[in-house]
Amino acid sequence: MLEKVLIRNFLSRNSYSAGVVVSLFILLLCYLTSTIYWNDIAGLANYLAANPQNVFADQEYWRLVTTLFVHGDLKHLLSNSMLLMVMSYYVYSHYGAKVYPFLSLLMGALVNLLVLASFEHNITLVGISGVVYFLWGFWLYLFVRIQRHIPLYRRFMKVLIVGSALLIPEVFEANVSHLAHYLGLFLGVINGACYFMVYGTKIRRFEEWESVLEEPLDASMDYVQTTSPIEE
Repeated sequence: MLEKVLIRNFLSRNSYSAGVVVSLFILLLCYLTSTIYWNDIAGLANYLAANPQNVFADQEYWRLVTTLFVHGDLKHLLSNSMLLMVMSYYVYSHYGAKVYPFLSLLMGALVNLLVLASFEHNITLVGISGVVYFLWGFWLYLFVRIQRHIPLYRRFMKVLIVGSALLIPEVFEANVSHLAHYLGLFLGVINGACYFMVYGTKIRRFEEWESVLEEPLDASMDYVQTTSPIEE
């Protein structure tokens, strides 16, 4: 019986070797900016975080980006650090700087804009969680589209299990903007879909398949496998 087996695809290679450096650099920015914010170093704390007053009334739109790097406390920062490090490494390594950090931070700023517009009170919004969820949405959508050697139902099960374990909090806290999280996830999926629409043909070219032929040596012996390449 002849069966096609995927040998490698787009996610098998690492095109951008500076993934660790880029991920650590953005994470370091978070630590430095948060430290400045917590200690009001050089009086800069008043120019970093975002709330409806300083963004919409005062038109200080740069805060939509700077507030991504600000965190409420060390616990908040540490809770984002691991997922940010892991996901930013994978996304940068496979998709490059145009997706992370540039597109990701832009979408993070958009998430902040939409969330601040929904606030009824002058509440300050800080943190990079929206970007983390964006990266997850982007990665998971493309995982489903690219790993087509895995049956579709299994791809969806993997995404569901990972999403449930890592993206759904055990407790919904009043001081956490869950809207920012799920807006980030939604935008990640949308951007992943757009990315595949543009680059899907190129992504498919990375696929390498082989045929696996199971042949019996004779009626009483086990099957053996032979392989030969299949041209697409």
